[in-house]
Amino acid sequence: MITNNRGFLLVGIALLILLVILSGCVSPEPAAPIEEIEEVTEPVEEEADLPSEEAAEEETVFTIEEIAQYDGKEGRSAYIVVDGVVYDVTNVSPWSSGTHYGFEAGGDVTDALQSAAPHGANMLSQAEIIGKIAE
Repeated sequence: MITNNRGFLLVGIALLILLVILSGCVSPEPAAPIEEIEEVTEPVEEEADLPSEEAAEEETVFTIEEIAQYDGKEGRSAYIVVDGVVYDVTNVSPWSSGTHYGFEAGGDVTDALQSAAPHGANMLSQAEIIGKIAE
């Protein structure tokens, strides 16, 4: 019978400790009344961060010769071309050295991507589109 009383005592103490801990989590101060909340008087410019239509229409146009400079070697950025679109793969880890499974940055990899890449074009979503090739 003494064992049962110790068990109840231990459970009671544990519950009391839990209650003390949980009561410390409650904020002692009530929320500020509505009249104490400052009113925002400055207009909010929601469209300020959106690119203008002109900026969206402007697209950097590269020549294939210009792309050759971006081979990812010696700290240079790594660009590739797929179907006339220029992608910056500098921060895409498989292209970190400027090469990816024998394919070189700084050129058009459309044929290689379609014929030899096991992942196809779906991995391009990791790269930023930065322009297009001059027609």
